[in-house]
Amino acid sequence: MRRGPRAVERYGYLIAAVSVVAATVVFCPGRAHFAKGQWSLLYLLVVGLVAGISGVRPATAAAVLSFFAWNYYFLPPYGTLRVADPRDWLSLLVFLVVGVAIGLQTGRLRNREAEAQARGHEAELLNRFSAQLVSDISVDEMARQLVAEVAEITGAGSTALFLCPDSSEPPRCIASRGTDCAQLPAVAELVAWASEQAKVIGLPDPPRGIQPQTQEWPVTATHREAGIGDERRDMYLPLQTATRQFGVLYVGEREDGSAHAFHEARLVVALAYQASVLLERTLLRSVEVQADALREADRLKSTLLSAVSHELKTPLASLEATLTNLLEQDTPLEESSVRPELQAVKQDLDRLNRSIDSLLDLSRLEASAWGPQMDWHELGDMVGAALTQLPEPDRTRISAALPPGLPAIHVDFAQWARALEHLLRNALAYSGSGSPVHVGASSTSTEIRLWVEDKGPGIAPDERERVFAKFYRGSSAAAIASGTGLGLAITREIIRFHGGRIWVEDVMPHGARFVIAIPREPTTEE
Repeated sequence: MRRGPRAVERYGYLIAAVSVVAATVVFCPGRAHFAKGQWSLLYLLVVGLVAGISGVRPATAAAVLSFFAWNYYFLPPYGTLRVADPRDWLSLLVFLVVGVAIGLQTGRLRNREAEAQARGHEAELLNRFSAQLVSDISVDEMARQLVAEVAEITGAGSTALFLCPDSSEPPRCIASRGTDCAQLPAVAELVAWASEQAKVIGLPDPPRGIQPQTQEWPVTATHREAGIGDERRDMYLPLQTATRQFGVLYVGEREDGSAHAFHEARLVVALAYQASVLLERTLLRSVEVQADALREADRLKSTLLSAVSHELKTPLASLEATLTNLLEQDTPLEESSVRPELQAVKQDLDRLNRSIDSLLDLSRLEASAWGPQMDWHELGDMVGAALTQLPEPDRTRISAALPPGLPAIHVDFAQWARALEHLLRNALAYSGSGSPVHVGASSTSTEIRLWVEDKGPGIAPDERERVFAKFYRGSSAAAIASGTGLGLAITREIIRFHGGRIWVEDVMPHGARFVIAIPREPTTEE
């Protein structure tokens, strides 16, 4: 990129010399047909053309060369630098002054036009790169685009981006283009030095009279200052912001061996700042995500403590009251009076044990520590196992009507029995005293469905998904004396692990039906 302008700048003096020589060769055959003063106008045209192509200094050189060519070939005596007519000295001096003035003015206009074009190109490139950065691209993709853009801008044989994942670790290359610069010892040494010192290495100084406008030009260290004795033509730009140092952008030597131009380095610096902004934004976003996770963990911890304190302290308080009452009686205790108290103690212990089991089950499911033992089981057997975990009075309220010929399902028996137990306890709790709970099932060509139906107040449409969240007990839970809000969350985790689904339906005239659907063929990785 920009090799044409760079070649013109590099060979400007040669272009000036060739232009004057070519013009003289063309003009000489007409020397006898035009007045000697008219040739100065043609040479001024040559000076203007050189100024428009090559700039101020080559145009000045063209003016001086034209001065001597006009004197030597077109002012008598021909072939010498002597002037026969003293008045021709005035013409020569005026020509030289006018030629230099034309070269200066035209060259400055050319330089301003080139600068304006360079600024426009830089703005276009920065806008394109900025648009890519705001599109939430990943750091790896940004790195690939950055090294590609820098390589095209500078014509470097190799470019690379080194990032520091941690301040205690050396920078590592995440994207490169060209030769494998990450394996060069000198490059690795200079990258480490630039990262540690947060200093630029090898950046060209601004030309005299040109001040960078986009940002303060960074202070540049030499390769010798960085510990490399030989001066090189590569650049090392630390990517840093006010918060931290992110890495180093390496720009290798140009393929044609020339030094990096200031306008190219200025654009590379701007791209490096843009990349630093993206890296800082990514860091801040990760910090924000961590902060959100900590806030959510604190909220869940508070909810857990609240639920645990209620569910554990309530039966413990009841146990303490019952045992205190038994111990403080002065008269001998009779079996008829002790037995109800012991039954109350057992109920409180059962409730305490269920709360602890629910907490342990959920933590093991979320940590994938409850390894399933998959096998083929009959649905009726698992419903029966769940019923045996219920108190005798509650079992009489449950009616199970499973159609004959239901196929076996490939599940973990203990986990599914626990899930069905939670559904049955939930239905019994919300059905009210004495209300029946129905269990049914059906089968299709692709899945098997099991449902638990109660005659309670039902579940509002906006709560049908939230009831499966941890610690959520629903708007109608005020009438329920106990419950951690974990039963349905545990059930959903078990069903989801087995590749099934669970949802809530209305029951007319009132009530709720929890439906489980599981594929007939196993889908879970064993």
